[in-house]
Amino acid sequence: MKPIHAVVAGVLVLVWIGVLAFVLTHGKDQGSGVDVYSELPPGFTAALQTKGVTFSGLSPVDGATVQQVLSHATTDVAGASGADPIVLRTAFTDLDQGASFQDRAALMVVVPPSQAESQASSGSVHVAFLDPTTYTTLTTVTYADAG
Repeated sequence: MKPIHAVVAGVLVLVWIGVLAFVLTHGKDQGSGVDVYSELPPGFTAALQTKGVTFSGLSPVDGATVQQVLSHATTDVAGASGADPIVLRTAFTDLDQGASFQDRAALMVVVPPSQAESQASSGSVHVAFLDPTTYTTLTTVTYADAG
């Protein structure tokens, strides 16, 4: 082994230790950079549970996926109100609907009521679960917004 190889190896070890130290000390005790739960309407999880639907593992999707989902979503969900739809990746269980799904991977489209509907307490929240590969609708849920 030549001395230059020992020097290069030593430098790489020092750089690796520095990167590891940086990664372990930064971001400690800080929340996730993406809080998708804050995007959902108030009372969303409880409202879906009363309809027999639970979900877990929410994560955001990229803009191209959002466009694909909205182009394939049924018109009653995609254009339900004037509000912008929220599209998230999740796994859901649907026990009260006609077809039962257990921890099924899906794209969840949430259409909250528009601001005017929400202020008038007359809006509905529309939710659709779509297959992540074919974009076919697996199930839909609609509930009255609690405001």
